[in-house]
Amino acid sequence: MTFDIRQKIFDRDGVPIEKKARQYQDELIQLFKQSPEGEAIRNEGVDGGWFTMVIDFGINYLGVTPPHMTPSGLREILFDIFPRKVSTTADEAPNIIRELQAFWQFLQREFHLENAAACLKVLDEKAARELKKKLSDPANFGFAKSFFMQGLERGFDMTTEEGMNKWMETYNAELATGVSPHIPFLGEQSQSTQKFQVELQPRTARRSRKKHRNLKWN
Repeated sequence: MTFDIRQKIFDRDGVPIEKKARQYQDELIQLFKQSPEGEAIRNEGVDGGWFTMVIDFGINYLGVTPPHMTPSGLREILFDIFPRKVSTTADEAPNIIRELQAFWQFLQREFHLENAAACLKVLDEKAARELKKKLSDPANFGFAKSFFMQGLERGFDMTTEEGMNKWMETYNAELATGVSPHIPFLGEQSQSTQKFQVELQPRTARRSRKKHRNLKWN
């Protein structure tokens, strides 16, 4: 195996180096898809690409690659970031957990990651039930996801630009007449909700802004 899963893809400020991070993700994704574990879940009919989101959220929100992900970090992705960011139905929770089990089994077998066993303990039946509950609660949704899920429930094809545009037109028309419930934007949300969304901003982005503030004042 020539792929170095422990390679450095962040600069000295902890911000992902775009080209390196993208190449890292692409190579790891392909390796898993070609692995026995990846083939096994496809044969089970599970192929949602959920593991790609865990890699991406780990890099861009937690500032870690899989070798450095902790069980608490994985839980944060699953139960905080997924419900807010990922537009999917709650019924997908078991498939999400199953795919992530296969992914971490692959990492454990292929790369002998010391943290794999601990992360696998997070991915049990209890996790599937908790994730299903989180994914079904609109209070956990961000604005974009709330808009998407409402359109889906109304029967619009939210997988196409045409469908999304039709829902947007319908929503705006109903909002103007007071028929459609208003989806609050960030500035209109409660202080606690705003704080929660700030916490879910990419940590690497916050580091970058801090760096720029320091440059401005120095």
